[in-house]
Amino acid sequence: MLARVGQLALVTVDTVMTGRYAAEELAAYALAQALFMTLMLLGMGLLTGTVVLVAQADGAGRRAECGTIWRTALADALFLGAVGALLLLPGRTIFLALGQEPGLAAAAGSTLRMLAIGLPGLLAFQVTSFLLEGIRRPHLPLLVMAGGNLANLALNALLIEGRFGLPALGADGAALATSLVRTGMAVALALAALRLPVARSYGLTGAAVPVPRLRRRLVALGVPVAASQGLESTAFNLLIVMAGWLGATALAGFQILLNLTALVYMLTIGVATATAVRVGAAVGRGTLAEAARAAGTGLGAGLFATGLAVSLLLLARGPVLAAYTADPAVLALALPVVLLLPPALLLDCAQGILGGALRGGSDVRLPALLYLLAFWGVQLPAAYLLALPAGLGVAGLVLGILFGCAAATLLLGGRLLLLLRAGRLAPA
Repeated sequence: MLARVGQLALVTVDTVMTGRYAAEELAAYALAQALFMTLMLLGMGLLTGTVVLVAQADGAGRRAECGTIWRTALADALFLGAVGALLLLPGRTIFLALGQEPGLAAAAGSTLRMLAIGLPGLLAFQVTSFLLEGIRRPHLPLLVMAGGNLANLALNALLIEGRFGLPALGADGAALATSLVRTGMAVALALAALRLPVARSYGLTGAAVPVPRLRRRLVALGVPVAASQGLESTAFNLLIVMAGWLGATALAGFQILLNLTALVYMLTIGVATATAVRVGAAVGRGTLAEAARAAGTGLGAGLFATGLAVSLLLLARGPVLAAYTADPAVLALALPVVLLLPPALLLDCAQGILGGALRGGSDVRLPALLYLLAFWGVQLPAAYLLALPAGLGVAGLVLGILFGCAAATLLLGGRLLLLLRAGRLAPA
């Protein structure tokens, strides 16, 4: 959980420091981050099979296979990151095609190019994190992430406002700082993994151990998860496009609310990954009763953590929003709408952990269709109708999130119960 919060803390610091610098820079950062996050989550989804296969191999006592799985996935991560970075280069053209104002599209396109530099490093860091979490050593990603956040804070202070003779780059500076940090974290975490006392027993050093049909299994697990995450992230990021249609003030305010949503959701991703590891290990041992307990425990832990975070957010909503921006118009827009976040966040937590439990049991294909139904069939139409024709603005966008997460929770929960009762969770 803390490692996932650390991932988004990079974006949160960027958002806060950019918003304090200028509201228009925050709007540009919001658009760039929306498109970047879509490709980032697609890449992470394609690589998610790493943690599932590592956990299942470890649970089955085949430790030496873990290193081969890691090296194969690491090569895939660097390739996917390079391709994704190239796809992000024509950002201005993409934003213009999405109906954004030309000045905003140009600024966001420039920021997007700076973010693209760090995509290969981000995906490489995530693959090594998957390996370490799969063999139950999650403290190393956390430590590296903590150092990365400190470095990002320092670089932002230099590059956003321009200090010690450096130019003031605004949103571009925040994006460049984060990209440099992500690349450094990838190298640091890989070196830390190789220095583990158990590195040889897990096959991280020495000759590779053959793993039958490895890349095919990684792809079979990764493509449906990427589709699920892509459908979900694209649905959320299209809400940012809709906010842009409402104006720069609405876009800046919605970016703050969405960043708060994502920050709390990082708790969910952490618990969901732990749930996938526990369920995967239990499935590898052939003990479905233990897999059911792991899923239930994960859901309870996630809802408890999210409930605590939501309570703190409600109590401190004024100071929290003020930390993001000093613009009175943005604050006036965001302050009442933040009261709609708690139910949406709890439902978002539930659907995320249920999805993690299904991934641990290698059930990834049908959930992709369920995400399509929930986020494209429910969330997007509801958000559009409530925000624009109904005139609710940003509040309508948040209500759309609530309806989409509710639909996903019901669909994924029903799927998991069905598989557990039928005894159909199995290793990949």
